[in-house]
Amino acid sequence: MTETKTPTRADPLNEALYGAIVASVPEAIIVATPQGDITYINAAAEALLGHPAADVVGHSITMLVPQQPGRRADPVKWLARWAAEPQPEQSRFLDLMARRRDGREMPVDVRVSAGQVGGAARFFITVRDNTSRRQEQIAFKESNLRAARILLVAEDAIISCDADQKITFFNLKAETMFGYPAEEVLGQPLTMLLPEAARPRHPQAVAAFGIGRIASRMMSDRQEVQGLRRNGDVFPIEAGITQVAVGGVLTYTAHLRDITARKAAQARLEESERRFRAMFDHAFGAIALLATDGTVLEINRSAKALTRGDEALVGKPLWDLPWLGAASVAPDDETRERLKAAIAAAGAGSPVRYVAELRDGDQVRRIDLTLTPITDETGEVRYILPEGRDMSAG
Repeated sequence: MTETKTPTRADPLNEALYGAIVASVPEAIIVATPQGDITYINAAAEALLGHPAADVVGHSITMLVPQQPGRRADPVKWLARWAAEPQPEQSRFLDLMARRRDGREMPVDVRVSAGQVGGAARFFITVRDNTSRRQEQIAFKESNLRAARILLVAEDAIISCDADQKITFFNLKAETMFGYPAEEVLGQPLTMLLPEAARPRHPQAVAAFGIGRIASRMMSDRQEVQGLRRNGDVFPIEAGITQVAVGGVLTYTAHLRDITARKAAQARLEESERRFRAMFDHAFGAIALLATDGTVLEINRSAKALTRGDEALVGKPLWDLPWLGAASVAPDDETRERLKAAIAAAGAGSPVRYVAELRDGDQVRRIDLTLTPITDETGEVRYILPEGRDMSAG
């Protein structure tokens, strides 16, 4: 029976095998002494760096990886340091610039380990072109930087917090809105920006949003949201919240607007509307507001008193309202046609005034009627204001 002999690393067959593997693998491999003198490069390294082995063997590795401006340690010291502290993912820590034969510099990922060849200490170095990764990293950083700058100077206050609801981002508008510099709030609980009464329920509301399926929503849709300034002032906020999970890390981001001025303007508008309504409805004379085609938009109590029944008056042409005595008058009667013509003239921009007559039982009521066109800033007629004074009442 013939015994099969398993080759050892000392066997010529085994050495030839390892030599063939190193020579043919697609990974660029360089062997150097601890002093940095190159003793071997494989075909992949020749192709990557553009140097034939004969040009670099015997030369310092700094020929291929020169010292970079701004770095104190030269590449040989970097290699020695990383060879002495091997780590499985070492290449991501050793990021160097290689120089090709044509002079072009190329970012490379370098992994190094220490060993021996024939009893002599050697560094075994693998080199990878990471130009694409470097460009992707630069593009990613620039994109993030642009986004951060945009968020920083955005017109809305933007605040981000982590899953524990600790503030992680606070832009310039937020600083102005709340009166805090960013460095005072970063790492602090989000509730510091809320009135005391809102603090107990807010964390649970945010956490419930975090486990929901909706990625963003307006917080102020459900109830009024208020903020607390550094000086103690409480103010109304329009707030939208978004949740984003990246790499399993949850981040909440709120976009906030101080609506103090809006609320004040709304309150002034509502008060103005109340005052107008009080004057309009309680005016002694009959007043209405018409669209330019004669449709009634508003009508006051005194004008309603000149009609019969309780039917709705708004939305109808002024001449079709159930005026006193209208039941006995044909639809094309002279009085209505005159009113249509007057409204058409006012809609064209010409004020009209005349006396109309309404029959109230046996009594004829004479109404001094004025139709005034209401124009906008461009001079275009937007509304018609009819005013009537009962002359028979005087």
